[in-house]
Amino acid sequence: MSEAAAATAGAEAAAPAGGKKAGLVIGLTLAGALAGGLAASLVVAPKIIARNAPPTAATTDSASAGGHESGEAHGGGSAEAGEGEKKLIELPNIVVNPAGSQGSRFLMATVAVTVADEAAEKVLRSHEVEFKDKVVTILETLTMAQLSAPGARDSLRVKIAAAAGTIIGPRVPVKVFLPQFVIQ
Repeated sequence: MSEAAAATAGAEAAAPAGGKKAGLVIGLTLAGALAGGLAASLVVAPKIIARNAPPTAATTDSASAGGHESGEAHGGGSAEAGEGEKKLIELPNIVVNPAGSQGSRFLMATVAVTVADEAAEKVLRSHEVEFKDKVVTILETLTMAQLSAPGARDSLRVKIAAAAGTIIGPRVPVKVFLPQFVIQ
């Protein structure tokens, strides 16, 4: 019987060591799965979404007007693009409190608009205060949920292009950029 007792004692001593190894394997497997999921959501998913995203309406408007834009305009003047010059009008550092935030949250944005011709640029510059007021009104009527929803910036571009169209005319192609868009 002493051999049986020794075998039982040896089995009990081996069981905790095997349990520790199994726990370590399970822990490492879970950590690897978590790291893989995190990498997929932060690296792979945005690339897939960007590849499958539909073009924005503001981009479609300028493309259908016959202008081909080779790049975004940088700085405060005009930018050389495609067949002619695009005129850039920039409204820097617009700060608003979103609807329903009771002043506890804010949005700071810079809006830049390109138009195809000099006449449209002159009209928009002469009505810059009115245009800025329209942009502020658009931004402050949206809630935090609307501003942070997927595709919110694209719908904002369309609304801002429509606001510019009320000033310079609906048939003038307008492209809207939001180079600064910070929600706090």
